[in-house]
Amino acid sequence: MEKESKAEANKKEEMEAQKEAKADSEPDFMLESLNNPSFDTLFHDTSEFELAADRLEQVLKSMETLLTDVEDLRSQCSYQASELMQAASELRQQQEELKESYTEMAREMQDIVDSVEELFSTKTAFEAKEKEMQKLSRQF
Repeated sequence: MEKESKAEANKKEEMEAQKEAKADSEPDFMLESLNNPSFDTLFHDTSEFELAADRLEQVLKSMETLLTDVEDLRSQCSYQASELMQAASELRQQQEELKESYTEMAREMQDIVDSVEELFSTKTAFEAKEKEMQKLSRQF
């Protein structure tokens, strides 16, 4: 029996020690709202806060998605801008080549016009000499 009473005494001591440890870990004050008759209203307000927190979480996720989309668009725009700059550079080079080609063709065309004018002048001079020869040949 002594063993049983010692065991019971030890159990009581352990329980008291646990109660003291629990009491030490708990705050010394009691929340007024728990004793408040409008606790249900407070709980309802808490659920509204939870709904607001959920909405904020959804907005945050939407913003993260939007930021990811913006980064993707920025990357695409950057790539397209570099392609456009390369195409513009190629077009400027082609334009310069066309200008040079046009200048060369204009020079060649002027040479042809000059040659044709010279040929007409020669033809006219030749025809004039021919007429003169015919005149002289008639005179003889």
